[in-house]
Amino acid sequence: MSADVRLTPMTEAMYHAYFREYQSDPDLCADRSRYAAFVYDPEWVDRYVRRQAERNRLCFAVMDGDEMVGELILRDIEPHARATLSISMKNAACKDRGYGTRAERLAIGYAFDVLDIPALCADALLTNARSRHVLEKVGFEQTGEDGTFAYYRILREKRKEKG
Repeated sequence: MSADVRLTPMTEAMYHAYFREYQSDPDLCADRSRYAAFVYDPEWVDRYVRRQAERNRLCFAVMDGDEMVGELILRDIEPHARATLSISMKNAACKDRGYGTRAERLAIGYAFDVLDIPALCADALLTNARSRHVLEKVGFEQTGEDGTFAYYRILREKRKEKG
């Protein structure tokens, strides 16, 4: 894992660059019979960017040096209360390299220390063992599940107890 992993605010141009290289992962499709490979469409990306511009979201590029390796979003932000973390890597070459772990740790610190949010939530497909492992590795605890997703939360007070 590179020591230069960082989060930087995502711009419209960065989103286009990200999605030009994005490859969907069939293993992460809840209904495998509905899987379709991602095809870059500039108009779709423009619509996606507009949706991300909601006031209760902060969108970041996960960077390794000068290379964008993923997207991280803090969404459903309720000031001084809670937010939800979402992350994806742009393709298989960016997985299993520690980028997600480092990015999630940075996002936790940002949410707790900069945004003053005491509770950060996340979810992962039940079948996404990699994502679930990373969430637990960085301190999230599972709070429940339904037929499709496992739900997680990390509390600022618990992080401080662990040192």
